[in-house]
Amino acid sequence: MTEVSTRSVRDAAVAAHLRRTTTLDVPAEFETWSVADLADWLHDTEDDPQVSDEDFYQARKAVEMLGVEDV
Repeated sequence: MTEVSTRSVRDAAVAAHLRRTTTLDVPAEFETWSVADLADWLHDTEDDPQVSDEDFYQARKAVEMLGVEDV
């Protein structure tokens, strides 16, 4: 029997949803990044004038679901 981490499945779903619902460039293996890397990516996304408010909101929600708090 193969064990699958439900966290990794959920995290992959979060990243897939972000890719489907925004125009953001969501890097490969985004859902496996460290908390610090996710926070850095989110701050870079926030500073990008090309990113819409809605896309940033979706990115923030996704990063929070991946375990980054207080961003």
